[in-house]
Amino acid sequence: MIPSSDPYHCPSHLETLTWIDQLFVYKEKTLEESLEEACCGIKSNNRYEVKDDTGNNIFRVIEENDCCNRTYCAASRSFTMNVFNDSNQEIIRLVRPFVCNCCGHELEVQSPPGVAIGLVRQNWHVCLPRFTVENERGEPAFKIAGPCVPCTCCADANFELVSLNEAAIDRSFGKIFKPFTGCEPAGADFVLRFPRNLEVKMKATLLGACILIDCLYYEERQ
Repeated sequence: MIPSSDPYHCPSHLETLTWIDQLFVYKEKTLEESLEEACCGIKSNNRYEVKDDTGNNIFRVIEENDCCNRTYCAASRSFTMNVFNDSNQEIIRLVRPFVCNCCGHELEVQSPPGVAIGLVRQNWHVCLPRFTVENERGEPAFKIAGPCVPCTCCADANFELVSLNEAAIDRSFGKIFKPFTGCEPAGADFVLRFPRNLEVKMKATLLGACILIDCLYYEERQ
């Protein structure tokens, strides 16, 4: 893990993340959007609310995409997601290029928009989700090791944060997990837990990793 040598040094407007050690992510979809998708196959842009452990709204995430890309490219689609603070100011941008194969997906995290602070890169594995999280210089920082997603329909799906040598999962230093329906207080779709002193840029990059995981493994199942 990458502890911050100076917890006060972070991109402008990300100070909220300085002393936070968990985030709750809620995916938003109206009844009308659900009906359009079920009846007509028309997918809407994704939207998320991000809260802290006291229920305060921290960020709002809105996908910027066109209908054809959302509907026909599905999990492989490219997108830009804009992350706004409670003052409606875009402070983070998530950029994902189109990938035509089943692996090699990546997502760049920018803050302020246009300035890369981290990258989430999918690693090839025969059946398990594996990702490498890189810093703004393209240097690997740590990995994310996930479960076999189809086998987690009756339990929490834990995507563990582990060292670069993929140390034992029981020595992970944090996780992104999707709670089994009804088992998580406050009804969050995803929960992110990480060390309080983790570098702020890496905390923001983990939010991007959560969004990528949702798009790759849960969107079609939903």
